[in-house]
Amino acid sequence: MFKKALLLLCAALLVLQTCACGNKTGTPASGDAAADASKGEQDMTPFIQNTTPFRNPIRGTSAADPFVTYDSVTGYYYALFTQGSYVEIFRSRQLATLMTEGERKIVYDAAGGADGVWGDVWAPEMHRGKDGSWYIYTSGRIEEEPVTYEKRLFILSALSDDPFGEWGFQRLLDKQGFAIDPTTYVTPEGKQYFCCSRVDPDFGQVLDLYEMTSPYTFASGKKATIAKAELEWELVPPYVGNAAILEGPFFLSHGDRLFIIYSANGCWSDRYALGVLEYTGGEMCDAANWVKHEEPLLVMGNGVFGPGHASFFTSPDGTEVFCAYHGMDHHNENSTPTARYPYVQRVTFDETGYPVMGEAVGCEVDILPPAGEPAP
Repeated sequence: MFKKALLLLCAALLVLQTCACGNKTGTPASGDAAADASKGEQDMTPFIQNTTPFRNPIRGTSAADPFVTYDSVTGYYYALFTQGSYVEIFRSRQLATLMTEGERKIVYDAAGGADGVWGDVWAPEMHRGKDGSWYIYTSGRIEEEPVTYEKRLFILSALSDDPFGEWGFQRLLDKQGFAIDPTTYVTPEGKQYFCCSRVDPDFGQVLDLYEMTSPYTFASGKKATIAKAELEWELVPPYVGNAAILEGPFFLSHGDRLFIIYSANGCWSDRYALGVLEYTGGEMCDAANWVKHEEPLLVMGNGVFGPGHASFFTSPDGTEVFCAYHGMDHHNENSTPTARYPYVQRVTFDETGYPVMGEAVGCEVDILPPAGEPAP
């Protein structure tokens, strides 16, 4: 009997030792541990930089007023452009395929005028407001039938932190003034500013700047007209007098310098080009604190005519700045409506921190993907 009991005890000890060793070298004992192990393996997956070059334009059909941004939280590029009566968001992890092979989702349709907007939704841009939430700033026609093409600014708001989720109509920003091409900027101190192109009866389209108390409310008395067309390259006939045009503003911050990049002349003109305003300090909503640089930042060249209406975005690793803009692929002497294709190119900065672009990058140049972009 004693020998039998001793044999049973030894067998039990052997089983326990085998189980313990199995847990050290085999499959983890719990589901949480398995998840932790899997997570650890994913974290060790090496990043592979996308090195496949691409060429302009990045879409073979018209995509006027292109807005592109990269969101480090989701790891996606997002794009919007003028689509007519609706707002559509594109997303992709690769810039080259953003507007062609990426996912796409219509998030708002003005057809029917339910919100007081009937169509002609132009130049939508998607930004985080001072509260950290996503908003789309744009403009639309307020007439059911396009007689005078009166347009007003309006805002959509994301219903979650996912910009590819659901969106809702927030409000019309200004029910009185004819304005287009809104954009916004949140300072490092948390103040939010808003710039747009407003139709002035004497000077044509001018650039107005507002301070905001919320992402969808203007601060009382905090407004200034900061730029009118006045330089020779901004006043190419017929865009003179009350037909002059400054439009498509976009904030560009680099180091301790803050710029507003804008477009001048008509969008179907060969001479449509980018100009530069720079903030010099003090009260931002004061025209005296903005200086206009004499020379354009980007002009036609290399088979691209009328480059303009730009947006700026950083590479996924934050080390590079890119510009997205539209341009025509042919000379358009009479500025007749025609396709405007989306182009992208890197922006460099001189030793003072001023942006440098020069001529548009044509379709014969290989462009390397932004730094930090993963291979497909």
